[in-house]
Amino acid sequence: MADKIELTKAFIEQELPAAPPLYVSVYLMTLATGGTAAEVAKKLGATETDVLYAWGYWKGKGYLQDTAEKQEKQQPKLISSTRPDYSPAELAVYMQKSESMKKLFQSAQQKLGKMLNHNDMSMLFSFHDWLGLPVEVIELLLSYCTDNGHTGMRYIEKVAVGWADAGIITEEKANEYIELRKNGFRTIMKAMGIGNGRRPIEAEEKYMEKWLQEYLLPMDVVKMACERTVMQTGKASFAYAEKILKSWKDAGVKSTADVEELDKAFAAKKAQNTQTEQPAQQTAPKKQNRFINYTQSEWDFAELERLEREQREKW
Repeated sequence: MADKIELTKAFIEQELPAAPPLYVSVYLMTLATGGTAAEVAKKLGATETDVLYAWGYWKGKGYLQDTAEKQEKQQPKLISSTRPDYSPAELAVYMQKSESMKKLFQSAQQKLGKMLNHNDMSMLFSFHDWLGLPVEVIELLLSYCTDNGHTGMRYIEKVAVGWADAGIITEEKANEYIELRKNGFRTIMKAMGIGNGRRPIEAEEKYMEKWLQEYLLPMDVVKMACERTVMQTGKASFAYAEKILKSWKDAGVKSTADVEELDKAFAAKKAQNTQTEQPAQQTAPKKQNRFINYTQSEWDFAELERLEREQREKW
């Protein structure tokens, strides 16, 4: 527990007036105690969710960096699905206290192409006060939605809740999210032969997120799997591509060169099996490689289509 807390003049003048009061309390209590989210919450009479979102807010501002690991491990799902409503008087007070919030409303008007009414401002403010998104992250969220032709506040709120629920509460994570969908998804959709500006459905996004974020496969490997999918099935089948990429991941594939080695291994094993069936035929031994024991699956198209339908219904 710290005996003394030092705050800079710039922090007091610039950060404290702009931060939600609870976040200020969480910041000071964290500095004073160095406790876990549960310990800080208990001392303040708050919830762990409040504390974790406050940590995310300050981390996004460049403070409390040593809490980053705690935040990643403890990030909760949203507890309340009910958005608070704020009166005009409350919003006026917050705007007086926070220059950044005032600038956010002005920026939102430009991005949405309309004057904000009270409900619009209440909803935008809730992204900060209720969901714990820093103003900078809300700016990125608005740009992401409007750049993709979505200006409806209900749609924007749905995206905001999704970001908060997924722990996208820093500028870094927001930019990663946007970049993945702007370039990564577009590249995969093109490799699948899907064009004409069609946006991926939720089930397709989940597959692509898995390939790039969970499997951590290079884009050229994912493209190769998508191209093979279309060549084998004659259509864009994300379930089929998932089977290919899962087998490649399990085989330790890191590059397209590794895929080529897998192909050679499969061909060598197939030739070896043929030789076993015809023992009289003598041939020179094939060169071995680290993928020689890899078994390439023969996919059941009907079964894959059934699995894909089930995935869509589940998601």
